[in-house]
Amino acid sequence: MSSLAFSLGYCTPIKLRTSSGRLFASNVNIVAESRIKILSHQQESPSPRPLQINENSPLFGRREAIGFGFCFSLLDVFLQAQPSAAAQTAPCELTVAPSGLAFCDKVVGTGPEAVKGQLIKAHYVGKLESGKVFDSSYDRGKPLTFRIGVGEVIRGWDQGILGGDGVPPMLAGGKRTLKLPPEFGYGTRGAGCRGGSCIIPPDSVLLFDVEFIGKA
Repeated sequence: MSSLAFSLGYCTPIKLRTSSGRLFASNVNIVAESRIKILSHQQESPSPRPLQINENSPLFGRREAIGFGFCFSLLDVFLQAQPSAAAQTAPCELTVAPSGLAFCDKVVGTGPEAVKGQLIKAHYVGKLESGKVFDSSYDRGKPLTFRIGVGEVIRGWDQGILGGDGVPPMLAGGKRTLKLPPEFGYGTRGAGCRGGSCIIPPDSVLLFDVEFIGKA
């Protein structure tokens, strides 16, 4: 048995004896229901000394003491990690721009902002207002490459990354959450519709987590 497994085994109480792709606009055909593209037209601790009632009656052996020391070390690490984890899951407070587009910067980038007409790369996760994910470039292992500000992507993306109408431009390396009213997404037509059902229903409010990588 390994020393780690042995140590973990002594975390339980011991009984002591006597002592204690791309984003498309609304008029594009969807080629796969599994994803929506977004295009427009197109140390071990030092061993504690064994506790004793007297010199002939040890309460804990060396192994038990090491096991307890290891367990307390793990507990300390776990407790210290809690504030950090809580900070990472803290909700992002959205700001609604005059245009109706809402945004929240989770990470402010340090690189240059995008320029209209520039070919850029971005990763994203697209969700319905219910939280259901309908597409993710991370799942495909490849960021979306597109030309910004010229209608290649839905309106919410052009404004959400390039900026304008009260929305600040994203900087390369930044991560932003966007909340798109229907007119900034797929409008009254929806997307991925087939046989009376749509991956993105008509008049859907959409949420995107966007990571602006930089120019392509």
